[in-house]
Amino acid sequence: MDSVEICNMALGMLGMPFITSFGDNNNHAQLCKRFFPALRDRVLRDHNWSFATKFCELQQLNVTSPDPRYAYVCGLPGDILRIVELIDGRPYRRIGRKIFVRELPATLVYTARIEDPELFDDTFTEALQYLLAAEIGMAHTRDAQLANLHRQEYERILAVARSIDSQENRHAAQNSPPRSFWLTGRGRNDDCRPVKWTEGNAGKQSQ
Repeated sequence: MDSVEICNMALGMLGMPFITSFGDNNNHAQLCKRFFPALRDRVLRDHNWSFATKFCELQQLNVTSPDPRYAYVCGLPGDILRIVELIDGRPYRRIGRKIFVRELPATLVYTARIEDPELFDDTFTEALQYLLAAEIGMAHTRDAQLANLHRQEYERILAVARSIDSQENRHAAQNSPPRSFWLTGRGRNDDCRPVKWTEGNAGKQSQ
């Protein structure tokens, strides 16, 4: 399935004519061309999709860190959309296109911009279709009620994706140090400290 086919699925939900390409001389194609890249990236950011997860060994920049808590300044990959974590739960701070860390070497786990629809998994494609339907429908018809229905379906599909992810990555989650996702989402993780988990004692921490 390519990007035009994904857009046509969204247009079909809205009862709008299909397009043959983003270059078609009609309003539907222009809306799809405008919304598709931005909404694709939004859906990628909204969940830790396994197909979009990459690992990168951080490389130090020739820059002096202004923050004494983080001695090393490193560059971020060009295709990064969102930091997931540093391996071993190490603390970090992101400012713009740089990441500040306390130790090197360090391996970054991140969500990458994936532009090839052939690499999308089925749940991601379904979520993207509903978000496209919500935004294109709102721009075309100004029907807020219909747009909200499609956004609700989008959130439902994300919940399904998170449930699948929690099952497939249960072992990794049980053996990873707990972290504040609120702080991570704001680009800060200053107060996170590794917690040692005792094997076989679910939810118990060793002192």
